[in-house]
Formats: sequence, structure tokens, C-alpha cells
Amino acid sequence: MRLLSIDTSFSFFNLSVVEDGKISMLYYEDSKKKSLELLPTLLNKLDIKPEDFDAFSLSVGVGYTTPLRIGITFLKTIAFLTQKPLYTYENLELMLRYVPVPAPKIALLRVSSHIIYRVQNQKGIGPIKRWKGEPLEGTTIALRSHSIDFADLQLDFFPFSAYGGLLSYERLKAGEPGVDLFSLEPCYI
Repeated sequence: MRLLSIDTSFSFFNLSVVEDGKISMLYYEDSKKKSLELLPTLLNKLDIKPEDFDAFSLSVGVGYTTPLRIGITFLKTIAFLTQKPLYTYENLELMLRYVPVPAPKIALLRVSSHIIYRVQNQKGIGPIKRWKGEPLEGTTIALRSHSIDFADLQLDFFPFSAYGGLLSYERLKAGEPGVDLFSLEPCYI
């Protein structure tokens, strides 16, 4: 089974192809081009044909609303036209799931002037919140490019599309139906 996963949540764009549970392609671009301009051109350049996939996956945030909406609309349209399932993932949850740090831990991302976070403790993963200066207990994790200087662990790179693609592949393999294309929206904070 093959799955195409994209992440348009920030100024960088990343795309992954998951085949039989393994990442066969990871593409990353930090471009000045807009997501709507980049997506069709990039798929063509990489010789990616939507009809060659069994399912699709994308980030619903957190991130910048406009590129998220463009990515969501683009992949919803492809999923609808090909009649294939679409799975979603949320970036903070991926950081908490896949960064090997013991709980409690806090994933942080900067969206404009706001720091958005999510906490994982022994009870599970909590809700998405906006940081207002309150103390955070646990190991804090952020992307270095997001300039969250107080974070304990600064990641130079985190391939959201790859980890989201692997998580979505497991859902596809388990027979989950995918999301309702007509009610899918980005995470609004």
C-alpha cells in the first residue's frame, strides 16, 4: 500500500511517500513560493501521480491558517476525485509521540507571535493551548527555527509529513475509513 503525506503548516513544505509501512521518499523545501503555486508543480516535478496512491494524509495544524487551508483544500480535492481515503495528523501530537523523551514533556511551536503547546504526561496527551507565560513542567521540545529559546530540546528538523504519514499508514492498514472530506478544517487556536 502507498500513501502520500503533505505538510503545509509553516513556510517550509514537506512531503513524504510511505510504501508498505516504510518511508520511501521525503522531500523538504523552504521556499518563498506560496503553497498553491508549489503543490501542483512539485507533484509534477517529483513524478507523483495521485492515482498511484491508496490513501492520502496531511497536517491540520497547528500552523499558519492560509497555507494549512490551501494544503487541506488541495488534498481534499484529490481524495474526492480519486475516491481514496484521507487521514489527518496534528503537529504537536506528532512531536510528543515521536521525540524520544520521557513524560512529562511539552511540544511547542510558534505561530506568528504566539507559542502554541501541548503536554504529554502519564495520563496521556492534553489539549492544544496558547502559552501565556505559565510555568511548564517537563521537558520542552521546539523547532530551532521557531526561536523558542527556553526550550530544553531544540530540533533542527522534524519531518511532520513523514511521521504523520507513518501514523496514517497504520490507520489505513487497520481499516479506518479516513476523515469526512466535507467537514475537515484546520486546527484553529
